[in-house]
Amino acid sequence: MSELLFYRQPVALNRERHRNLKFSPSGNFQFSNKVNSVPLTGIEFFEASRDIPILFSRSEAGQYMPLALLSLRNNSHSLVDDDGSWSGNYVPAFIRRYPFAMSDSQTVCFDEQAEQFSAEKGEPLFNDDGDNSETLNNVIQFLNQFDSAFKRTREFCTQVQQAELFKPFNIQVLAGDNKPVRLEGLYIIDEASLLEADQEQVMQWFKGGQLAWIYAHLHSLGALKQLSKRQALQSAEEAAEISTVN
Repeated sequence: MSELLFYRQPVALNRERHRNLKFSPSGNFQFSNKVNSVPLTGIEFFEASRDIPILFSRSEAGQYMPLALLSLRNNSHSLVDDDGSWSGNYVPAFIRRYPFAMSDSQTVCFDEQAEQFSAEKGEPLFNDDGDNSETLNNVIQFLNQFDSAFKRTREFCTQVQQAELFKPFNIQVLAGDNKPVRLEGLYIIDEASLLEADQEQVMQWFKGGQLAWIYAHLHSLGALKQLSKRQALQSAEEAAEISTVN
């Protein structure tokens, strides 16, 4: 994928250059707290829908893709606690894959500035003979699974677009301090249009599991209220901190 939202210095993993590199997994998600949404794959819709609204964005090229809406603010979200732990029910795979990523040419990349890497401590990425370590093979397996799920999701979105089921989703919700926030430029799948869609296509989605994705997406829209409450709580806490300092 081309989206590298959190990566400060992405480089391709090189067997010679990074022969002695070690990796220490981390449960600290602070790196993600400056974004309000991330891409999501279809197979994640079920778990994410419990507390994360799933909407669709449209690229300049006219291509639709789902995203997990983490916040009603532009450049932050409140699902990460002060210690870096994730406070929600589900961490999107797009975030979990950091500090690794896979390029469009299937090259493994990583953020060279990420704190998880060191020459002294952690699990080696390569064995003494230069072959992939078990740690690296597990990373590659996860990246391949994510890449496959992403491509399948992209194909599904193309089918939904061809069936003309996407419709604009413009809504006004209350954020912190009861201030209204208007969400624009987002899309949802229109359930009414789905009921009138080509039955052969709908049956294909049913057999392939994508019909369940659609209803998980529609179910997730109820999480907007939960997101609004979380936003209001965060704003209240920030106001209390400012009051204490002053």
